[in-house]
Amino acid sequence: MIQGFMTQFLIQLAFVAVLILVVIMVVIRMGRLGGNAASAVKTMADPVPGTLLVTAISMPGRGAMYQMARLTGVVSAEGIEPFAVQHSGIVRSAQWPQPGTTLPVILDRNDPQNFAIEWDKIKSGADAALDNAEALAAAMRAKQDGDSA
Repeated sequence: MIQGFMTQFLIQLAFVAVLILVVIMVVIRMGRLGGNAASAVKTMADPVPGTLLVTAISMPGRGAMYQMARLTGVVSAEGIEPFAVQHSGIVRSAQWPQPGTTLPVILDRNDPQNFAIEWDKIKSGADAALDNAEALAAAMRAKQDGDSA
């Protein structure tokens, strides 16, 4: 009886340890794959702001706050020829970009392939949708005001 309890306890303990290791690895990976543009800038010789136009992105799964994404797009910045990229990294589900979305990036003028997405400057999908709805409502009100004059 006690031996069965101990075996079950050790299995549960091993499961918790593996779970903790996975969480630590995810956090480390977020920092490495564009989760922190501020730290990426420190490795750049000549950082400049630019954009990444998303042309394709993997589909998000359900139920997770953060997920691994693989996106394809075009990076551009002033004085740098636009170039195609494929980028993989962990993305907050609420900020999951769609094809056609332009994301802010920081890239190294000396090595443009060295870039980081500035996720802290990107609104969640819900916030962006509300901004679009408010802009549309304002345009509709302006049109009504113009029609009634």
